[in-house]
Amino acid sequence: MSARMLWPRASREAIQRGLSLIELMVAMAIGLVVVLAVTSLIVVSQTQERNTGGSNDMNQGSAYAATVLDQAVRSAGAGFAQGWDLGALGCLPHLSRNGSALLPRTAALPAPFAGLLGGATGTANLRMAPVLIGQGQSEGGSDILMVMSGSAAIGDVPRRVRDFIDGSSTESRVRVDTTLALHPNDVLLLSRPESEACVVTQVKADFEHTAGNDVLPLGGDYYRETADGSNTLQTVTGGGESFITGLGNTGSGNLSLQLFGVGANRVLSRYDLLQTGGTDEAQAVAEGVVAMRAIYSVDANIDDRTATPAPTWTEPAGDYAIGTLLSSSALDRARALRRIVGVRVSLLVRSSARQSQLAAPESVVMLAGLPGEQTVTLSEADRHHAHRLVETTIPLRNALMVQPELEP
Repeated sequence: MSARMLWPRASREAIQRGLSLIELMVAMAIGLVVVLAVTSLIVVSQTQERNTGGSNDMNQGSAYAATVLDQAVRSAGAGFAQGWDLGALGCLPHLSRNGSALLPRTAALPAPFAGLLGGATGTANLRMAPVLIGQGQSEGGSDILMVMSGSAAIGDVPRRVRDFIDGSSTESRVRVDTTLALHPNDVLLLSRPESEACVVTQVKADFEHTAGNDVLPLGGDYYRETADGSNTLQTVTGGGESFITGLGNTGSGNLSLQLFGVGANRVLSRYDLLQTGGTDEAQAVAEGVVAMRAIYSVDANIDDRTATPAPTWTEPAGDYAIGTLLSSSALDRARALRRIVGVRVSLLVRSSARQSQLAAPESVVMLAGLPGEQTVTLSEADRHHAHRLVETTIPLRNALMVQPELEP
């Protein structure tokens, strides 16, 4: 008997029949549920990964932006703060680089800084100051921070200029008490007490100090012999008692005159007033910065640290508005600037990742409870992005070390 005849006929038909329609539909339903569950899990996982990545980028970007501002502001005033009563603080710098005049500036600044001091006319009044805050003058209504610093090779100690040696025939030179600790390519600030103007100049590259040498030859990228057809050094200082203050050395890259501001594109930008990179454009620092707000820490008793009150937070408005500060008399301007001993900076940053649900409140208060407090209202679209408020207090080390004012 063959093997085929061993199976009953009904059993053979059941094997050949396979799955019924109901069984197939049940299996498909179960498979669909599994696929939907796995798909939902993948979508949720990817959404969380995108949100986490956006939050990480936001945190890293805000930390980097705060670090850049901290490093710039902490060094503000290095090289010239000690000469505050010798005409260095608050003076109008005559500065050239490679023969091109950079300051006083005659053209409007690039975006987002074009609104500083109202435009080109006001920008021409930019002066030497460790820190200045242009409240609401950045593109989009944020504040602008101007920070100036160097690193004096001569220890922040101004030196008296004993005499000028006319450079019409060979080269301009100045005679000082000693040229000790001065180096080739040192950038110098030449100022006069209570003078409105000052000159940025430079030690010639082939200078060598020798014992007893008191003559300092001038030359280099930042040297400018004439302005308006006359000798800059003598014309700007007015021929009175003058001083030179070290700003730094071009080889070290520590000389810095820069602006920080936020554009309408939510980018924190930096502008180099010295144009050391050869470009007259702003450079991006960090993305996702919605707004920046800053206030001063002012010590009205800087000559007597035991007096009260202690330094107070002061909004850059009224007497400390940037335009008011720069338009006051030379001595009053210098006294006001030296009382600024710190800055508090508030940054509102936004994540690049859009979330399906609302991830931010309707408004965020910057500098809450302090002078200059500002409420930023977020749009419905912005509220689908996570926001973070970063605030930091930065002391001005060089302002805290300035010499006390002498009694008249």
